[in-house]
Amino acid sequence: MFEEIKTLGKHTLIYGSGIFLGKAISFFMIPLYTHFLSPKDYGVLELLDLTGYIISYFLVLGLNEATLRYYSYYDDPKDKNAVISTNIIFILFYASVFVFFLFNFSDTFSKHIFGSELYKPLFALLFISLLFNSVNNICTTTLRAQQRSVYYTALSITKVILAISLNIYFVALLKLGVKGILYSTIITSGLLGFYLIFTILSQVKFSFQISYLIKMLKYGLPFIPTEIAMFILNWSDRYFLRIYNTVESIGIYALAYKIAMIIVVLVTHPFNLVWAAYMFEIEKKQNSKELYARIATYYMFVLTLIGLFLCVYAKEIITIIAPPSYLKAYKVIPLLVMSMIFMTSVAVLRTGILVTRKTSYLPIMVGLAAIINIFLNFLLIPKYEIEGAAIATAISFFVRAFGIYLISQWLYSIPFEYSRIFKLILAAIIIFEISTFVSIDNLWLSIVIKSSILCLFPIILYILKFLTTEETTFLKNRLRLLHHLVLQNSKKYF
Repeated sequence: MFEEIKTLGKHTLIYGSGIFLGKAISFFMIPLYTHFLSPKDYGVLELLDLTGYIISYFLVLGLNEATLRYYSYYDDPKDKNAVISTNIIFILFYASVFVFFLFNFSDTFSKHIFGSELYKPLFALLFISLLFNSVNNICTTTLRAQQRSVYYTALSITKVILAISLNIYFVALLKLGVKGILYSTIITSGLLGFYLIFTILSQVKFSFQISYLIKMLKYGLPFIPTEIAMFILNWSDRYFLRIYNTVESIGIYALAYKIAMIIVVLVTHPFNLVWAAYMFEIEKKQNSKELYARIATYYMFVLTLIGLFLCVYAKEIITIIAPPSYLKAYKVIPLLVMSMIFMTSVAVLRTGILVTRKTSYLPIMVGLAAIINIFLNFLLIPKYEIEGAAIATAISFFVRAFGIYLISQWLYSIPFEYSRIFKLILAAIIIFEISTFVSIDNLWLSIVIKSSILCLFPIILYILKFLTTEETTFLKNRLRLLHHLVLQNSKKYF
């Protein structure tokens, strides 16, 4: 069993390294944004990003997923090249027409989203960036389909570094605020997008097959409703905050959400890159259900560990990366971390649905959770503001996760290690509750004390007998090996 888990872990680390490096660089840019953008500016940026996010569904039309599906479907290189060329040419033409159409409604978007036409120029810039991003995304998806992982990772990191350099220039030096960030996005996506179009089309040759396009649109378009439902779950509360509260509150809430999303960046995204295919390999093994259960336990352990770290140090993180005007964000981080754990736990809870190919249940549960989220936003945000938004998000993601779990177990029962997961959650709750008693003005002293409290986590797990005999033996052997290596190296130098 450990061999399969080690293989999964190794590939997750390899695939995740590029993603982590890019996201880590972006994370360290948060202080730039929070110090040069007021909470109101940060809220404006958040609403612009989210509006662009939902428009992008209708720009790409699910063709990213269709590229991955149909590139692997065909065996003949000519067919594969036709899939790539057809998608790129279509997106380039269609997205250009769509964005030209959107330009005429910049003032309408500004008025309905911000209640004023003052933000019309920002929407015009946003639409240009969406055009370049859509082309850029279809090209990078092509690299994924071709399994050019090293090239893909190198370009991703290059894009992040270029974007950050331009952000520093436009935001920190020229002090252009939100407009500067949009300039940076347009330049970065434009340069990379045109480079990839030229490179890829010169390799696959110019070809446009309407029959292939129709097949791919039929495959890709059904992804849009599910994506919209997930958008509602993740982001609709920002629009409710704009209506019932202030744009400043959106900026504060957005910062807290980005901190909680570290779980997705560090754990779930790289895990899913491997797990999406590896789970079907495990299905062929005799002990497949036991393997699914054990992997789920380890996955939940990593989620809980990262989540606990973020909850315990929530106030300290905000204090370090943002000015005092954002400090209120730390209060909702624990609730949002809980939301992210509910959201990302679906990666292992839906295994039964995926291995039985009954994926039609997934959009049903996402849709139900989205409806509940809208209702709770109406109910809680007017009274509890950002805390209400965080509570609504947590409840909605729990409903989605629990519903998917019930359906998945009904289709393909997996003997999850419930007692171990309960011990894991109990230990995390104990540590977090103890940490809440620490209220010290000295930042570094607070970090030291909370670090000491976090060290109790493995001790509590040991007392609760979380580890199995096999795991205890495995860890002891690794510790002995580590001790031996340390002794050998020390003899070389002393």
